[in-house]
Amino acid sequence: MKKLILFISLLSLLMLAACGSTNNNEHTNGNKDEMPSIVEVEIKLPEVVEPNEEVKLEAHVTQGEENVDDASEVKFEVWKQGQESDHEMVEASNDGSGIYSITTTFEEEGFYYVVAHTTARDMHVMPRVELTVGNPEPSEKEEHEEEGHSHDHETHEKTDHNDHHGHESSLDMTLKPTDAVKANQETTLSTEIKQEDAVLTDATVRFEIWHEDSEKHEFVDAKEVSDGVYEAKATMKETGLHYVQIHVEKDELHEHQQEELEVE
Repeated sequence: MKKLILFISLLSLLMLAACGSTNNNEHTNGNKDEMPSIVEVEIKLPEVVEPNEEVKLEAHVTQGEENVDDASEVKFEVWKQGQESDHEMVEASNDGSGIYSITTTFEEEGFYYVVAHTTARDMHVMPRVELTVGNPEPSEKEEHEEEGHSHDHETHEKTDHNDHHGHESSLDMTLKPTDAVKANQETTLSTEIKQEDAVLTDATVRFEIWHEDSEKHEFVDAKEVSDGVYEAKATMKETGLHYVQIHVEKDELHEHQQEELEVE
């Protein structure tokens, strides 16, 4: 009888130890799930690109070691160096295995920029790469770069707020919170957008918002409340420095500008 009682006691202890180990594993996995890996995008280009030849541009979207096949949006923005006002924006197709692509043709040789605007799993990523088409003269690139540096020096106060595209914006826009911004209180974000001193009406405007220490980005659609003035309501859940990127689209126009917002 004593041996039976001892056997049952040992069996009970073993079962409790196994349950404790399982709970610990579940707790550990749960903590890992609370901090997802950042979404990364690698732009893949052909080794050689010639004018007037159809080429495929690809973006490989991953999160950790996982391919991201459920991106909300992937668009390629392409423009030629020296033609910053002429941008082409093309929505990519989902090829599976984390690959999103477009097929395009470059009519002129030269130096180009390619940006993959990617929104996936509450994050927004915009990597940029350079692309050489044909065999342009190196002096052409140096000339445009010198012009760009000169212009940036003259207008550094404005360009400091531009996003990491690095190209000059054709728009004038400023973020204007209507009141002091406090955590966990709804606030109204407002921006007036002008193009060549004229207000820009009927545009699609979104505010992209994130805390400086957070990987999660929130997107809020804005409404045009008067000519060239766009507003949206948002609630910041944390105090401290936030970044607000203003996205503006109209016809072939697509511009961004990043602003800082201090939340009390």
